[in-house]
Amino acid sequence: MKLQKFKSLPYIKFFDFHDDPYRSEFLNYSYCTQCKITYVDKHWKLNARPEEMKNPILCPACKKIKEEYFEGILYIKGEFAKKHRDEIMNLLKNEEQKQRTKTALPRIGKIEEKDDMIIVYTTNDKLAYRLGKTLFQAYKGDLSIKWSDGNIFTRVYWER
Repeated sequence: MKLQKFKSLPYIKFFDFHDDPYRSEFLNYSYCTQCKITYVDKHWKLNARPEEMKNPILCPACKKIKEEYFEGILYIKGEFAKKHRDEIMNLLKNEEQKQRTKTALPRIGKIEEKDDMIIVYTTNDKLAYRLGKTLFQAYKGDLSIKWSDGNIFTRVYWER
């Protein structure tokens, strides 16, 4: 088992590079029929042309969204969140797009609103962490991060 330590904010997580059931080897020059990202030279890419690709598939992120297999959840609570909902959602979407330029797979899978809370489900545990960190840096508030023991699930709580 290979462990690495990443530090940021006051939180430390030891990453166990687990076997993701949705990550497998795909044929080179594959493309996702749903989101149009492409698989070239063992990397998922946004800007390659799907029409030049030969193998139609469903990418791991789209499969996770379809089957509701989420690795991260961000809980947003508080009066501030109610009043500034649109600003917060735009900030989260912008951060998701920024992360997608680095790697095409992390996505916001689903957003729910329950009572006084907004719940954001992500296909990647690190994306949930980054979204919470972005909220904290932009609006301050209280940020709490709960990593699972198996290192494949993250709950992030932000309140203001």
